[in-house]
Amino acid sequence: MANKHNLCKKRSLDLSEESTSESHAKRQCTENLFWPEGEDDDSFFSNAHLEDLLDGRKEELFGTQATTSTNKMTQSGSDDGLGLFADTSFPSAQSVPPNSASKPDEASAPTDKHQIDLADEENADKLFKKINLNDLSIAEMEDIFHGADDFSDPMVQNTQLFLDAMTFKKPKTPEKLLAPLKDDSMSFISKSVIEGLVQGTQYVTCEELKNQSLLDPVNWETQAFADFEKNNQDIDKFPSKGEFYGLPDKVKKMILEHKGINSLYEWQDECLNLPAIRQRKNLIYALPTSGGKTLVAEILMLRELLCRERNVLFILPYVSIVQEKVSAMSPFAIDLDFIVEEYTAGKGKCPPQPRRKRRSLFIASIEKGAVLMDSLIDVQRPHEIGLVVVDELHLIGEKGRGATLEAFLTKVMFLNANIQIVGMSATIGNLSEISSFLNADVYTRGFRPVELKEYIKCGPDLLEINSAGQTLEEIFVPSRSVEYNYSEAVKRADPDHLAGLISECAPEHCCLVFCPSRKNCENVALLLSRIVPKHKFFEHRRSEKLDLMDALDKMCGILSPVLAKTLPYGIAYHHSGLTTDERKYIETAYRFGVVTVICCTSTLAAGVNLPAKRVIIRAPYVGQEFLTLCKYKQMVGRAGRAGLGEAGESILIAQSKDNLLVGQMLFSPMDKALSSLDQNEAVGLQSLILSVVGLNLAECRRDLNRLVNSTLLSVQAKSLEVAVNEIVLRILREMFKNKVLQLAEPQAKSKINSSDIITSQDVSQANRPAGDRRLLIGQSTPFKLTNIGRAAFKAGIDYKRANAIHKELKQAQQQLILTNYLHLLYLVVCFNSNERGDELFPADASILFGVYTSLPLDSQAMFKQLGFTEAHAARLFKTQSVQGPLSLQLNRLYKVLILADILNLLPIPSVASKYNVERGTLQHLISQSTAAASAIVRLCEELEEFWCYKPLFERILHKMDRCGTFELEPLMELPAVKINRARQLYAAGFQTIGDIARVRPSHLVQSLEHMPLRVATEIVSAAKIILMKKLDHLEEETENLKDCLKTSDKN
Repeated sequence: MANKHNLCKKRSLDLSEESTSESHAKRQCTENLFWPEGEDDDSFFSNAHLEDLLDGRKEELFGTQATTSTNKMTQSGSDDGLGLFADTSFPSAQSVPPNSASKPDEASAPTDKHQIDLADEENADKLFKKINLNDLSIAEMEDIFHGADDFSDPMVQNTQLFLDAMTFKKPKTPEKLLAPLKDDSMSFISKSVIEGLVQGTQYVTCEELKNQSLLDPVNWETQAFADFEKNNQDIDKFPSKGEFYGLPDKVKKMILEHKGINSLYEWQDECLNLPAIRQRKNLIYALPTSGGKTLVAEILMLRELLCRERNVLFILPYVSIVQEKVSAMSPFAIDLDFIVEEYTAGKGKCPPQPRRKRRSLFIASIEKGAVLMDSLIDVQRPHEIGLVVVDELHLIGEKGRGATLEAFLTKVMFLNANIQIVGMSATIGNLSEISSFLNADVYTRGFRPVELKEYIKCGPDLLEINSAGQTLEEIFVPSRSVEYNYSEAVKRADPDHLAGLISECAPEHCCLVFCPSRKNCENVALLLSRIVPKHKFFEHRRSEKLDLMDALDKMCGILSPVLAKTLPYGIAYHHSGLTTDERKYIETAYRFGVVTVICCTSTLAAGVNLPAKRVIIRAPYVGQEFLTLCKYKQMVGRAGRAGLGEAGESILIAQSKDNLLVGQMLFSPMDKALSSLDQNEAVGLQSLILSVVGLNLAECRRDLNRLVNSTLLSVQAKSLEVAVNEIVLRILREMFKNKVLQLAEPQAKSKINSSDIITSQDVSQANRPAGDRRLLIGQSTPFKLTNIGRAAFKAGIDYKRANAIHKELKQAQQQLILTNYLHLLYLVVCFNSNERGDELFPADASILFGVYTSLPLDSQAMFKQLGFTEAHAARLFKTQSVQGPLSLQLNRLYKVLILADILNLLPIPSVASKYNVERGTLQHLISQSTAAASAIVRLCEELEEFWCYKPLFERILHKMDRCGTFELEPLMELPAVKINRARQLYAAGFQTIGDIARVRPSHLVQSLEHMPLRVATEIVSAAKIILMKKLDHLEEETENLKDCLKTSDKN
């Protein structure tokens, strides 16, 4: 407690000791409750005890926690119980049953039909009158009110201006509509996005989609199962192991135990019994955010693992979601005896260890999933994968990684290895094209477990979006005008009434505020902490907020100055500038109701599962780009999840200058997922051709044409006005010219049926007659990769980058400096470098000069080898800018110095401060460099001339991936365990994976400071999974040795 008082004093927070209220006293939570001593004792994790919790014993056992029911919290500051770092979340006793609509409690429902009451004070409007602010500067206002040219007079916006801007759209019934549905929620706006997401239950096979558009009249109600009942053929037979969709009954109990789900929604049951599932066809299912798509995927994956006994590959868009899903599936893996493996950056072995006894669930990012599949194809083991599940399928249209996902899916289908593909998304505007690409049936459903009310804020007016309306007046319905009796200073600081809108919801309920930029997130969080009613927000769960701040300070190494000011009021910001650990602590606190307002960027909408009672979109921008309908739906989809009350609310704040664009966005069709294989000089298509030739999936032009014609690019070629075959010919010419491809047989044998590829095979032939220098390649002429081509394929990069890396490695080989890690790190940085070397961030000249002058002579040798002399150093100091012929090298060296400090175990906050780089950006640099080192290792394995590099970069990879001392390295194999947590575990006596695997999570919570029970459970489960992998490997080796002995005995 002394530590808390010291910390309190340090941060100038007046946090006095709370008095214990008898009415809110809690039963002590003993270890026996979680881990009973006797076999007959009720376990906290037993089915019976969970049912008691669901029936209301949660309050009896744990007291009143932060709740997100329709009623107000009975106690906003539950500090005297288990708290943030010793509790876990359970289904609320007042949560909504899966298949029933949430109903407000009539006895305590708010009297205002629109919103929750501001506070338990009679004159709530006077709260803001008491607040006096220093006037904000013009610069601050420009940053907070993104793009608001009229920030000095923001109240010019009003309802009439907004409706006048909407006159571009004259609503009328579209000529082609679906047949009448029982679901009468069809609306004018939803009709405009009908091909992206239609209401009601709709199921159509890929064969039917090839012959008609989703806009054609179809009786979806009878269509869903008619063909299946009529032609009951090709039913996929698999061994059923129970009544729960073929799974053991134990799975149903585990879903209740670990997810709190007692029964499935009606649509989930319908989807799991679709013809596509029963016939093992590819399937795309699309529902709004929060509809429960992931549970369907998890049941399908478990069925593949346990019943069909084949491995599963689960593709997720972000590393954070991959790690979250690995943790969520680990308890299932331990109890059901299968392996869960994470494939991100430097994690995951390619190809994976073959297993005879246990099946594997590979959970991977898009990029690492593609590498994993390539490795399996390369060793002729793709048949081990039975099911590929892709979440957020619409990302196939994202530039860059979308091409990687498209190439991956193209190869999976081209293999014809009986691998089923299941894709899910909430926002695809061209389902018919994606269906044609994947040869997949489509299931859509306009379902949300909780109603979502969408509002547009125009000045003081709130307009509710009525999706059933047919005219502008019916669509945009005036709801109310907000007026919080702001003081003049508050009006200038908060003209859009953010603080008032948030105070209506928080701290009793959670609220998300989406901001256009990272800096805007921080400034809005600061603004809110200065304006919100102080007593109301400050008193809410005070001691737990202090615990959170202490945890950020000790476990993450730093408490951001902004968070130090905002967290006492339960307000935080969330963006990629924070480290992974910082974001996880904030997310955990938000889920527990300790942090009740998060100001975040758009990435949170797609990357983290954080539901809210109310979502506010601060401005319709993502960076400098205007909001798209897809992004908008993702953001508002975070509002109103099951268990959060009778309805969720979203409020889009529109400035008058954006009215027209807001209207166009709302009335636009859902974003289409467009292929990007042909973008950036067709680098995506180059990589696809490189990999399929390297994997022996194609060895001539005929094979390539057949493969490329099965891509999404080919499906969309006409609309995109792309000549796919011509692009393939151009790429082949370039590959032969750059010696990436070579003929697989003498040229003389390939002159029959020669075609129009004519390219120079070798520039050294320039003096020979033209006829001798021509290379004629027919449709069936076989070719293969050269050594550099295969190296590029193995490294997972395009051949132009491979040539650049080859040049750097060749040059460095002549005079490699090995007195320290700087030269090797320079080569790692070169791998991801752009033409200027300023990717992620440029070098700071003054910092670079200061660090350079303090380096020892052996470290300065790296600078001198690149041509950096004392004269250059003097010029750098004088100009204070990184320019001139050495700017590329200096930008790279700046990152090298940063990575060197990381390898020397300097804390990330210290390094970030030293080099003036955001902590999250620094962590991204480390992750990027780890992946680069891994790719260089694979490249060097293919090039005999670089045999000496392989062990060197393996060492770099190992050190960078762990970033810990020798004794801590085993502990850092665990997810969610970074250097500070590893030191904490080691000091507490948990020095090996085995030490952690045999302990109970509750014991970890008691032994370690700032250890939430949820995290402790994840760590223990992960330790058991690691031991299961090692056991599996030893068993596999034993079986192989037995087979060898049996063979020798027979001989």
